[in-house]
Amino acid sequence: MPERLEMVVGGQRRTAMPSNPDLARPSSPCSGFLIEGHRLSAVELPDHWIPFYLVGLQTVGETLTRSYFEDGRQRDCPIRDGECVVTAPREVRRFRQAGSGAVTMVSIEPAVFQEMISGSSGRNPVELIRTWDGQDAALRNLVLRLQSEANAGYPNGTLFAESICTKLAEELIQRYSIGRVRLDQFRGGLSGVQLRRVMEYIDERLGLSLTGDEIASAGGLSKYHLGKAFKQSTGVTLHGYVVARRMKRAQELLAKSELPLAGIAAAAGFSSQSHLTALFSTRLGITPRGYREMRRGVSVAFSTNGRAKAASASGL
Repeated sequence: MPERLEMVVGGQRRTAMPSNPDLARPSSPCSGFLIEGHRLSAVELPDHWIPFYLVGLQTVGETLTRSYFEDGRQRDCPIRDGECVVTAPREVRRFRQAGSGAVTMVSIEPAVFQEMISGSSGRNPVELIRTWDGQDAALRNLVLRLQSEANAGYPNGTLFAESICTKLAEELIQRYSIGRVRLDQFRGGLSGVQLRRVMEYIDERLGLSLTGDEIASAGGLSKYHLGKAFKQSTGVTLHGYVVARRMKRAQELLAKSELPLAGIAAAAGFSSQSHLTALFSTRLGITPRGYREMRRGVSVAFSTNGRAKAASASGL
């Protein structure tokens, strides 16, 4: 995946937007996906096509006008706040936008779709309904969640961002594809050997930034197949399992080590001490510091009682 959203003009690839993205962090949430946010004033793009699937979320203060030009004909349509534009690869278009607004765009490599659909030949792109604009609450919410993660630097980790991206791709396939296209169905989950390998891989690298591609490789599956099969086998999502294991590791370190909280967060694979604190407060109703003090208090009390009993038994 390129570092910037691209389009093809006259057979040459070029950066799609003239401005730099206004997202505060790197724009690639995971392999096969790219997110860019732009603030646009009046803009006009030449005849072009995009080599990826694209979802664009519009943010405008008032209704604007976009003009499309195809086969020598102009079509004007309004741009309303919160509307989504869905584009498939190789749709040739030229357009002009009047007025100022913002757009958040998520592009998806065709290979991602081919991995997810049943009976894919791996050759032909999935054809989508041509949607110039429209209100789609599901797409809008997914793009906004991904935008929030990107702007915050993906504090919940790559696996969480991947889960949003996967859901976005599933929505496009299920509700926007043309023809008899369907998502792969999964039965049976992971074998015992595969599940053990995946769990061991996660535990051995818990302090690192785990990605779905790496974990899938350990299990001998594609990333998409792993996510579905893992949930069938365990009843929890891959991201949910990793977070639970990281919480367990952090609890053990808080109880038994002298590491500072920042060190514990890093050792358990959390993006920061504040992320660790937020999860503890949400899931356990206590801060990491409070948890450590509670566990140390229990240990001291147990140790004191044990010594007292031993002294009584020995007659001292």
